Amino acid sequence: MPPDRAGRAAALLLAAALLLAAFVPIVSGAGGPPEHANASPQGIGSAGKNPNEDKNAGPDQNKGRVTPEETPSPDATVTPDNTPAEVTATPAETDPSPWLGAALALALFAGAVVLGARYLKQPDGGKAESAATVLPDAYQTVLSRPAGLPPELAERYDRVALVGRGGLGQVFSAVRRADRRTVAVKIPAAYDEATGKTFMKEMRFWEDLAHPNIVAVHSVNILPVPFVEMEYLPRTLEDLEKPLPAETAARIAAGIAAGIAYAHEKGVIHRDIKPRNILLDDGLTPKIADWGMSTTLVASRDTGIAGFTLAYAAPEQIAPERFGRADARTDIYQLGAVFYELVTGKPPFARESLAGLAEAVIREQPVPPSEIDPNLAGLDPIILRCLAKDPADRYQSAAELLAAIEALTGDAGVEKP
Repeated sequence: MPPDRAGRAAALLLAAALLLAAFVPIVSGAGGPPEHANASPQGIGSAGKNPNEDKNAGPDQNKGRVTPEETPSPDATVTPDNTPAEVTATPAETDPSPWLGAALALALFAGAVVLGARYLKQPDGGKAESAATVLPDAYQTVLSRPAGLPPELAERYDRVALVGRGGLGQVFSAVRRADRRTVAVKIPAAYDEATGKTFMKEMRFWEDLAHPNIVAVHSVNILPVPFVEMEYLPRTLEDLEKPLPAETAARIAAGIAAGIAYAHEKGVIHRDIKPRNILLDDGLTPKIADWGMSTTLVASRDTGIAGFTLAYAAPEQIAPERFGRADARTDIYQLGAVFYELVTGKPPFARESLAGLAEAVIREQPVPPSEIDPNLAGLDPIILRCLAKDPADRYQSAAELLAAIEALTGDAGVEKP
């Protein structure tokens, strides 16, 4: 047992013992001297006799002896004939307070002993069992939720709240102090060299894209820390309850196609089109965000490996040796996968394992939307062409896809909700 615990336990028991000792004299003296506490009238009468008198002597045997003058006790009542009156002693047991005190002292001492014993049985830490609950996976490292933007940006923004986190960055909603406008602020997820380069590449591509169907960038800077400020949109396609009415889904798909066509004209491909990366304004106008996986059409011919989301990945992103490198038609496939989910309520392929999902993307054909809902028959040709395994069998440009959607909706080929 640690010395400090032993000392505290000893002090506790000593205090209890002293408390008991302090009660003992009170209990002992509460009924008077022990020899008188239970005195009887006969005993008091005997005590009043001269000690020189023989208790067996007759009436005349003590004549002639000199006896000292008797002094009445303070408790005695003296009568005119100087004969002490009978003294009545009150038995100590008629007053319960001494026994109550004794019982209290014993109870306190017993309580102290029990507490001391429990204290000594505790672990060496000297503390009771913690009230915290240890979860089965508590040993795993969990990233804590950041409180806000880096302190270096505190002068620019207030009312900061985290709204999203990805592999490359974190996005916050914040109120700009200069004009009280709510904006979105994105900063790198980490400040290592690789993340910094990818983040700045995304900002470089994104800053040059100005289109109604692409999230607008207000400013980009690397000081005091790398960040990008953009328009704030609180919802994404992922937040919508699906399936959507066919007309609504077609209008959203046309907006995404328009944004992609514009980016392709600028020489930029996205490569990660998915519901979470499509933001929505109050009128459900889609705006493409998160260009972290984007690259130029020229750079797409390199052998670098880009990230993607498997449920919306094109076959060439999984097996480039079979289907070729990712290019502008990769965005068309991914838009087809999003369009499919909007009208059916689920992605084109779903498997329990990643390996099974990747195999399905490469080898299997998706179930036509019309087999899930017969009212979607008009959309089958467009969606299934976007999802062709061979990029050569897809629409060859986003502009071509946009024209097909507009032609279909203009001809009322899409069923009304």
